[in-house]
Amino acid sequence: METIPTDSLSWLLEHACPSIRYRLRAEILGQSASDEAMRALQAQILQDPAVRTVFSWQQPDGWLAQDFHGTHGLEAGLRILSEKGVDPGYPAMARALEALENHPERLERGIGKVGKILDDMGFGGSLMIRAAVFAHAGLENKPGVQAQIEQALAGFQAVLGVHSLDDVVEGYRRKLVFRPGVQWPGIYHLRLLAYTHSWRTAQNRKMLADAIQRLIELSPIPDISVRYASQLISPASFCMHSFNPAMESMDAAAWMMAFHRMECLARLGVMAALPALRRQLDVLQGSLDAQGFFAMKLSHPYFTKWGCYQGLMLETDWRTPARCRSDLTFRSWLILHYAER
Repeated sequence: METIPTDSLSWLLEHACPSIRYRLRAEILGQSASDEAMRALQAQILQDPAVRTVFSWQQPDGWLAQDFHGTHGLEAGLRILSEKGVDPGYPAMARALEALENHPERLERGIGKVGKILDDMGFGGSLMIRAAVFAHAGLENKPGVQAQIEQALAGFQAVLGVHSLDDVVEGYRRKLVFRPGVQWPGIYHLRLLAYTHSWRTAQNRKMLADAIQRLIELSPIPDISVRYASQLISPASFCMHSFNPAMESMDAAAWMMAFHRMECLARLGVMAALPALRRQLDVLQGSLDAQGFFAMKLSHPYFTKWGCYQGLMLETDWRTPARCRSDLTFRSWLILHYAER
């Protein structure tokens, strides 16, 4: 991968929002959070309207809003703060993370008993979501995270024995459901491993690369429900339906999912090793102009509306083309950086 062209790098460092400037310096340029310029950017991030909105949700005990899982709840709020670059040690965010640690009894809020069912059946439910939220905030050492990392590895390991979707899927009430005893990875498996490091042995890295290759071969993957007695439950399969999309013909919604999935895969360290993913990186690189700016015009609520699954916009809005270009350029270089690191 080429280094970021001076034109786009200089422009982002001067004109992008504080979150992009902070994360660009921290994640790509390796600048210390203790530097004076970084502390100044952190102060500006704390005034971001989306960040202030999340802080306004905070209850006296630190919990954000009422729900755990949902657009207006602790998970979504902490995802926004992490993506915006808020220091996890900042008091309001630290209190929210402490509330997540101290109140496991609230994990049913917004997801109900489905969260426990999905955990018990190996599809990643409330406990895995909780672990992924901690991991995104850089807190891999929190209680329960290591156990969920093992569950996430097991979910990807299970894919290796699948030669056809018929091996794991059957029909039920005119829908596709997983066969009894099957495990399958969802978006929280992918996120959790992307943001943690303790699992990264040579053996696990190879297993994950082989599992992602198998998911590439099985793509596109249809909607598949989990059957619990007579109840049908949707696992968290957002961004997990196609690991080998036709990127040249994707619409804006598909591009958002590609950005999200590719960033996770890049952080895993598997993209450069798999030809299909390497081709996706080539398409992404080819979407940048000579100055290093993302050249396509994309607009969809998946980018701009934040929640547990969607949302990648760090700028305050996309009312001007420059803000959209800023976000998409930063996200492109983030993926390319982690893919080659």
